[in-house]
Amino acid sequence: MTTSRPPPLPVEVLQGPPGDQGLAHGRALRDQSVLTPAGVARYLGACAPLTRTEPGDLINLATRWIAELPPHIPDEIDGMARGARMPFDDVLAFLYADIAKPSRTPGAAPGDDARTLNPAATGDEHDLIARPRSTTPPPPGPMCSAVVHHDAHASPWVARNCDWLTATLARGTSAVVHRLPGRHPTLGVGIRGDIDVDTGLNAAGLWLHLHTLYAIAPIPADRPRISWLFWAREALETCATIDELEAFINATARDRGVLVVAATPSKGAVFECGRATCTRHDAEPGRPLTATNHSPAKHIDDDRRSRARPGGSIARACRLRDALASHAPEHLPDDLAELLADPEIEMDRRPGSRLHAATGPSPISTIYSAVASPRDRAVWFAQGSADGAPAPSTGHWHQLNGLI
Repeated sequence: MTTSRPPPLPVEVLQGPPGDQGLAHGRALRDQSVLTPAGVARYLGACAPLTRTEPGDLINLATRWIAELPPHIPDEIDGMARGARMPFDDVLAFLYADIAKPSRTPGAAPGDDARTLNPAATGDEHDLIARPRSTTPPPPGPMCSAVVHHDAHASPWVARNCDWLTATLARGTSAVVHRLPGRHPTLGVGIRGDIDVDTGLNAAGLWLHLHTLYAIAPIPADRPRISWLFWAREALETCATIDELEAFINATARDRGVLVVAATPSKGAVFECGRATCTRHDAEPGRPLTATNHSPAKHIDDDRRSRARPGGSIARACRLRDALASHAPEHLPDDLAELLADPEIEMDRRPGSRLHAATGPSPISTIYSAVASPRDRAVWFAQGSADGAPAPSTGHWHQLNGLI
């Protein structure tokens, strides 16, 4: 692992009320040519055929989505729009585009039900449902991988690959610090311009990141509902411990299933969450936890392993467990970064790659990777590239210290 200091990626430190934070962020994104009319148009045009969302329907779907966000977030989005001198609806669509659900089958009349799936929003459910060997699986969904490992001092470390739409890397990556009054300062790392959190650490030393997880149960009406990526930011800003996080999980509902990978300076856990359910799996020294996109408790027998498709949730879970069993990480963070770069774990679908040969092209690759030590408030971060080159093996690892 090679690192550099200070990190050569944009770092935004946003302070004050939500509107002020958004205003500063919008100005910075405008200056970086990310949040401009031309930049937004290019980005929405790249996402639409991948998410299978009709462009004319995007803002209607995004307007429904914003109703599921914490009440201060629309103020922050409004500030972004003012700072970038962009219409509010354009900024809203920009933030929603990559997780958009399909509005209808391309070419169908308005009002028709969608008959296709957004491969970036559905998860890896075809690895979760028993199917005949001859069945052709649907397009692959997000394929994230993670490990929670205790070091020689019994302190947790976390490593994760974020596998998502390669098109999002046209915006670049960044680190964003939110300092809202009365809340834990929070660092989020990921796609430049995002104000949600998929991967982050707060000033109390709580690390949290999310993997998508298949869930079909209805969303309950007896608790607040928060769209999943803003749910993670809300958790980081309001929780300091694993137990507080568990209470937050049980008190809220999400708009999809997720695996929540969490760690503090002294504890690590994976929470298996439906839209309203939660099962906690605690990490222990000498017994690392792994997470891909299926239930950590579900046994993988030899038959299931033999039927796992290359790069799928089951295959990656098996490879993670095998690699950890044969070589326990000792030299940190390097050993964890090398584990993420394993060709059977990272997502490399460039022409000529092993996965491209086995399963064909895909719009998804390992867009970024992270290794973290909550005890030290330290994060190592690498990004992939827009040509599909995966982050852990081809990206440059940058160390982020002292931001929160």
